[in-house]
This record gives sequence, C-alpha cells and structure tokens, in this order.
Amino acid sequence: MRDNSAAAIALALVGVALLTGMDALVKSLLVHFTTFQIVLLRFVFTALWVGVLVVIQRPRFPRRGRLPGHAGRAALTVVTTCSFFYALGKLPLAETFALSFTSPIFIVVFGALFLSEPLRWPILIAIGAGFSGMLVIVFGGHSTPSGQELNLLAVAAALLSPVTYALSIVLLRAQTAHEPASVIVLVQAILISLFIAPLAAADFQLPRAEMLAQFALVGLLSAAGYLAFAHALSRTTAARFSVVEYTGLLWAALLGYVFFAEAPRLELWIGAALIIGGCLLVLRQRAAAQSPAPP
Repeated sequence: MRDNSAAAIALALVGVALLTGMDALVKSLLVHFTTFQIVLLRFVFTALWVGVLVVIQRPRFPRRGRLPGHAGRAALTVVTTCSFFYALGKLPLAETFALSFTSPIFIVVFGALFLSEPLRWPILIAIGAGFSGMLVIVFGGHSTPSGQELNLLAVAAALLSPVTYALSIVLLRAQTAHEPASVIVLVQAILISLFIAPLAAADFQLPRAEMLAQFALVGLLSAAGYLAFAHALSRTTAARFSVVEYTGLLWAALLGYVFFAEAPRLELWIGAALIIGGCLLVLRQRAAAQSPAPP
C-alpha cells in the first residue's frame, strides 16, 4: 500500500471543506424539499458530474463479483445521508457535525458487545469522555435563532449517521485498493439513486430553475469531495484519514454562523473537545494494539 501521508492529508482536508460546504447548501434546501428528495437529487447530480469524468478517463468498470460490496456500501450510505440530512434540518450545523464525530466511540462499544473485544482502562476513559461530550452538547443548553426546543429525534438521527458512515468508510478503504476512485463514486451514486428513488417519489416536487442550479452545485461539491476522499484513502490509513475529518467542525461553525446566524455555544466546544479527545485516544489505543510486538 502506498502511504503518501502529506498528499493524502491535503486531499482529505479539501474533501472535508467541500462536503461541509455541500451540507450547508443542503441545510438551506431542507426548508423547501423532503430529505428523501434532496438525497435523490444530490446523488443523481453526483452521478452526472462523475459520469463526465468517467467518459473522459474511460477506466475499467468493477467486476460483477465486487458489485455486492458496492451495493452494501450504497445501502449504508443511504441510511447515513438520510439520517444526517434530517438532523441538519432540525439542529444547528455545528452541533450536527459534533455529534457525528462519535463514530470511533460507537465502533469500540459495538466491538465489545458483539465481538467480545476487551475494553482496557484507556479505552473506557475514552468512551466516557466521548459520551460525556455528547451529553454536554445535547443537554448543556440549546438555542437557535427561532428559539426552537431540542429535537431528540434529530439528535438520534445525528448519532445514527456516524455508525453507518464508519462502516461505509471501511468498505471504501477496501474498494480503493482495486478500483479507480471515479468508478467507485459513479457506481455508488447510481446505486444510491436507485435505492432512494421509491421513497423520494412519494412526495416529489419539481424544483424551479434556481433550485435546480443549487442541486447541481450540491452534486458537484459531493462529487469533488468524495473523489478527494477516495484518492486520500488510497494513499493512507483509515485512522489517519478519520482524524482529518474533525476539521469539518471549524467549517461547520463558520458556515452556520455566516449563513444561518447559528452562534456556537460554549457547551458545543466543550462537548466537541471531549468527543474528539476520546476518539483520538481510541484511535491511538487501536493503533498500539495492532502494532507488532518488538523482537
């Protein structure tokens, strides 16, 4: 495996910025359209943009035996995107991002519950820090420009998305070893569009021209962001990649303040620091556990 960490980190940082910008644009569209329709049009336009790149590059398409892996990741991405977008429509942008950072914590908990993996003291401290940060964000006071109360269903959706997202990232890491990034993104976008289409059709509204242009921009940001992610993952480990994603909170706080008048609360930064600190400790312990013993 190639490990060009500097280039991979730069690509991942670009991908985080692009996808955070896309999420801010999606949040503005959620006022007018259902979550399912936005997910559908996002991936339809993603497929169109990446399709142009594939026509130019003419890469080899995946073999039939790898299609189940693509379908499984597409199904996970449907759950991830729908739950995250639903939370975006109900919670401030930065809070939704902070809650979504809990994926390493959930992975460790599930490993202990279902795989009987041991929980050592550093891991338990990390889990405690992560969940404490989550509780600080959820119950440490909540305010929006309109004075809305905290939506617990939206919080649950925000916490569901990192679980399925973490699984999809692991699958993506395996796929980038065998297939070009453009092919992976195109196949995923097509499969996701097919999966979500029946749900979106139930309450589909034909967008006006200016709204259609916004959806096209959503698709472009999505395509560029995922291509950057896929290239980054082909050059470094998933653990290093996941640390870079925490920069999304800075973009989310900035975009939320500029475009939605969402001033981040002190509780958000305290909770986010606890979550990120716990996740970094988990990643460090997992890396140490996987390192070969000295001779």
